[in-house]
Amino acid sequence: MDSERINLLYLVLVLVILVSGLISRRDMPLSKIAKYLFLWTIIALGAVLLYSFRYEFEHFKERIASELIPSRATINHENRQIIVKASQDGHYYLNVNINNNSVLFMIDTGASDIVLNQKDAKNAGINLNSLLFNKRYETANGTVMGASVIIESFEISGIFIKNVRASVNSGELDVSLLGIDFLKRFKKYEFYQDKLVISF
Repeated sequence: MDSERINLLYLVLVLVILVSGLISRRDMPLSKIAKYLFLWTIIALGAVLLYSFRYEFEHFKERIASELIPSRATINHENRQIIVKASQDGHYYLNVNINNNSVLFMIDTGASDIVLNQKDAKNAGINLNSLLFNKRYETANGTVMGASVIIESFEISGIFIKNVRASVNSGELDVSLLGIDFLKRFKKYEFYQDKLVISF
């Protein structure tokens, strides 16, 4: 017997006990007993409906969260998609859990690598003193140097990627970047209205 049937039987058993208790009350008028039975029936039906649609409510909760916090991705497991809503500045931001530390990235199709600024790298447990800044990057603000690193744990809303190659920027980078190397890890990505849809 599966867990759903067990839960349903448990609910029925609780209702039977409540009904038996009400009926055994000799001092309570029948109208009041009927009123309580009606209320408990409504509560039971509501509980059954909530349980039946629990996965839909979970998806709805994710959609609400993504509207209020654009950097929080919505995961559509049925279609295997990560959906990122555009922020007010028109950019796409994504919270990524790196080595159990949350890092806010901006998705930048103009960047080639996954690039961490020094603050985020340090918060993610990367020892800056051990890095070798020998990679040259040409940016709008001039030439900057980067250091190659391997991120052991890289997680986006329950989707885990192991041993991700990235670089730490030596310049003053306001926000860490997810470049083309990040997007190429997935089957495809497309911009649709105010959303970035990444298929995995």
